[in-house]
Amino acid sequence: MATLWTGGAIYTMAKVGETVEAVLEQDGKIVATGSVDSLLPQAASIQQLHGCVMYPGFVDSHLHIIGYGEKLKHIDVSKVKSKDELLAILREQMEKATPEQWVIAIGLNETQFIVPVFPTLAELDALGEAHLIIKRSCHHLIVVNSKALAFAGITNDTPSPEGGIIDKENGQVTGVLKDAALYMIVNHMPHITPAYIEDALEKAVNSLQSYGLVGGHSEDLSYYGSPSQPIAAFRKIVEARQSFKVHLLQHHTVFEEVVQLHEASTVFVEFGAMKIFIDGAFGGRTAALRKPYSDEPNNRGMLVHTTEQLEAYVQLARRYGQTVAVHAIGDLAIITILEVFAKYPPREGQLDRVIHCSLVDKDILEKLAALPVAVDMQPQFVQGEYEAELVRLGKQRTEGLHPLKSLLDQGLIVAGGSDAPIEEPNPLHGIYAAVTRRNFGELHDGYGSKEKISRFEAVRLYTVGAAEIIGQHHVRGKIEAGYAADFTVFEQDIFTVDIENMPHIDVAYTVINGQIVYAKTKKRCEE
Repeated sequence: MATLWTGGAIYTMAKVGETVEAVLEQDGKIVATGSVDSLLPQAASIQQLHGCVMYPGFVDSHLHIIGYGEKLKHIDVSKVKSKDELLAILREQMEKATPEQWVIAIGLNETQFIVPVFPTLAELDALGEAHLIIKRSCHHLIVVNSKALAFAGITNDTPSPEGGIIDKENGQVTGVLKDAALYMIVNHMPHITPAYIEDALEKAVNSLQSYGLVGGHSEDLSYYGSPSQPIAAFRKIVEARQSFKVHLLQHHTVFEEVVQLHEASTVFVEFGAMKIFIDGAFGGRTAALRKPYSDEPNNRGMLVHTTEQLEAYVQLARRYGQTVAVHAIGDLAIITILEVFAKYPPREGQLDRVIHCSLVDKDILEKLAALPVAVDMQPQFVQGEYEAELVRLGKQRTEGLHPLKSLLDQGLIVAGGSDAPIEEPNPLHGIYAAVTRRNFGELHDGYGSKEKISRFEAVRLYTVGAAEIIGQHHVRGKIEAGYAADFTVFEQDIFTVDIENMPHIDVAYTVINGQIVYAKTKKRCEE
């Protein structure tokens, strides 16, 4: 039974400004596009848009779906503006908790404080007897109390693990754990049960659908016990309900374990590249730099792995015919992995992926363009901590900070994501950031304004680009015959609305394989 979608602007994203009057959908696929008169005789029903505006289904190309669900479950401290405010929020929760419970806060950004400092271990211990974890907004650093340290067996004598830092002052632990060190706690918390994972996943998918997202490329398989646990949750919540399209990256630590599970990819749960963390983040000064941090002259950040280890991981992926997706933020991290990719390229037609690619120069851009590599960018990263990153990196280096236009000008495939729970997974926020390169409500020309891109290019990041980066560009990312009937329908036109109103446009419908999985109760475009 074919359905005709019509009654509003329908952007194909095949080229700038291209629209069609109607789309004919049947059995989850687009059968044809064209005029109402030509397609109506083939339709058994009509879905009226009532003036709403349709685009190909938006996809977040990099996020942690279960981790985002955890943020929805726990304490969101992303808007906290002082250490005292943070401690007051935590005290209220700690006083309610039993000594066996875990109190988890997510989204701390101390650069928003007048005095940008973390709570001390003594201050956290004074709040109560439960285990306490505070995850910084970058998720590469946590601050914990002594109860949580004791759970992991971390003492003043515990050495930092490879690829991580147990922070100490005068030989005493501070409660700050960076990168691999934080996994000593967060990967082993006893409340991570199948029911917990399913609840977080369901909350996340419901939220993502409300933002107009039809899918996401997610990395979740190494943080919740055996990878079979999160995979089972995705099968139950996503695949069985046909509610979302998930492309799963596989952390190198569980890559072979996942392979040995012999899990088959489907339309709704697809297994993708091996994921490797090359470095940390600017927030904790663990992103690997070729020259020292401007505000910490003895620190160049850290590479999580040696070159030899990286080569071994990449070769392992190649043996299974798989591509590699890397978290690489600092310029040293990017150069290091590009040299490995050049030495061990993927199969013909495959693309490796550099996620974040946050600090580049002309040399890096040329090396990227010369390799079968796509880039996974988070436009919102230019918001929030840009001023703090300017201090950390210095003005000259920030010329290559969070590029976009430079990548597109090199002819690279670029996709857009949020890295949720780090940023809000609203694609309109990312599009706004890509076009303006400023925070909401600001009026300046943009941070690194030469990297601003057009609205069409920005929307393309979440449609065509998100499909291209996983080799699905022939069936997803456009409104065209033969493509999946995945649609994001907004109440207003992204291409014509006042730019300052763009982040506030509401989603009317989210459609996956022709089925409405989210609908706003009262739509402005129907009034």
